[in-house]
Amino acid sequence: MDSTRAEDWDLLPGTLVEVRLRGSTVRTGRVDAVSLKAEVLWLANDGAHPRQLFEKAEGYEVWLCGADEDDTGLPERELAV
Repeated sequence: MDSTRAEDWDLLPGTLVEVRLRGSTVRTGRVDAVSLKAEVLWLANDGAHPRQLFEKAEGYEVWLCGADEDDTGLPERELAV
């Protein structure tokens, strides 16, 4: 899967991303919120993973996962009504 590094964190709320630190993946999830100066972001809680904060100043990088922003993560049969 191709990934693209996200420089502008302020554009990410609602997007599925991969958070990396020193080249290693720390966590994957959907961006819940971004600070006004776009230096901090929060990933939404996901199952056993609570909402989590990441700061650019600590060296975290955010990479787009390549999924559609409208992707719910559910199989299509689960979306059928």
